[in-house]
Amino acid sequence: MKKLLGLIVFITSILNAQNSELDSLQKEDIPEKDQIKIELKMGVEDEDLQTFFDFENIAHSSFKITGPALKNKAFVIRIKEFKNGELIKTETLFDERGSDFFKTDSTFMSFKLLTRLDNKNLKTWIRGEKFGSKKSYFELEEKNKARYATKDFIGGKDYLVENIKKPFYLLAIMTPYITETGAGQYCQVAYSDIDPENFGKHFDIPHYFLIQMEFLE
Repeated sequence: MKKLLGLIVFITSILNAQNSELDSLQKEDIPEKDQIKIELKMGVEDEDLQTFFDFENIAHSSFKITGPALKNKAFVIRIKEFKNGELIKTETLFDERGSDFFKTDSTFMSFKLLTRLDNKNLKTWIRGEKFGSKKSYFELEEKNKARYATKDFIGGKDYLVENIKKPFYLLAIMTPYITETGAGQYCQVAYSDIDPENFGKHFDIPHYFLIQMEFLE
């Protein structure tokens, strides 16, 4: 038993070391001056409200973004729709680049991104400290309506490090990857190393959406 426990501890330490090494490599690939940290909290603390959200199929995602590179930046949040592995539509959820009022004024920003899936549509809404988006609606495929889910890209990590000079993805709203046993998998897709734009081709997912953020001068 002691040998088994020792083996488990040893394997765990190796995996943790590998994860730390990967995180370090990720940071090294991005110039320090361009690094931003993305943190995410899914759900709300109020148990009754979270129960209501679960019942209504609402995903409440609270994002916190930090980094010196963040100051005095404009930003755009878009949604991309993919069918049969191809990008078919890109729409803007928030874009106020024409006004300095909406530029980040510090090294920190936060906002909430809500998605709701009903029997017809994906509904999105964004709310920040001094900004908000309109409510947007996107049609779901008839045969898969009950199988869509909102997934993040952070998984079990505390945060992601992104390059402020490049667009990055916040969420995926998708149907599952169907394994050989017939089971549906969402996390296996979202937390994989596959470029999200290739989810459709790699995992044979017929229809999905990606919510993307981009910072600009």
